Amino acid sequence: MSDETLQRTIRDAILAEEPSFEALPPRVAIYRRLVRNTLEGVVYKLLPRTREHMGPAFDDSFARFLEEEAPRTHYLRDVPFEFVRWATPRWKDDGAAPWLVDLARHEMASFAVSTVPHLAEPKAEEVALDRALLFNSLVRIERYGHVIHEDAVPPPARDVALLYYRDDAHALRTLELTPLAAALLERAPTMPLQQAIATSCEETNVAMNDETLASIARLLADLGERGILLGAR
Repeated sequence: MSDETLQRTIRDAILAEEPSFEALPPRVAIYRRLVRNTLEGVVYKLLPRTREHMGPAFDDSFARFLEEEAPRTHYLRDVPFEFVRWATPRWKDDGAAPWLVDLARHEMASFAVSTVPHLAEPKAEEVALDRALLFNSLVRIERYGHVIHEDAVPPPARDVALLYYRDDAHALRTLELTPLAAALLERAPTMPLQQAIATSCEETNVAMNDETLASIARLLADLGERGILLGAR
């Protein structure tokens, strides 16, 4: 048996849903269990709510992932992200409830923001209309079609934009954003604040009047107090 054939046989014995052990020593079965337990452990730990609500279909889906795709990353923490990317179109095709896809994405976003290293931030300038905003590098905004950050099961179907961040104690926090706030915060890091406000108001059909500008000022002040907004670029 060539090295390539042996490697392919061992891979299939570890990752196939129903492997054949005829050409391999019995101890390969032990190695298979060790590898799969490790991979299952990290995925089940980081996607507990999704797995709970999907039931056996979740485990079946992960077994298919191992056989058809297999992890490509060298880091265990990245395996759940690869699995969710692979599973998302398949869950939709298999008729899984759409909110389960949103829930899996929410659990992954929560983990990512909770664990990403806090990099040194660039020097912040004073906020001004002709400057782009500078946000904490840990901040992340995700959009969903369901209210997956609350406890209702199934969650109500509604467009939701969530801002993820870590507080001063490094605990994960989320803020539900209004459509205008979400549009503004997605644009403000890459264009002057005045342009971002005008573009976001137009996109969300909100009049750019004194009341709107006052609400944006309050939003930015709140984000500054939370450590989300650092200033301007």
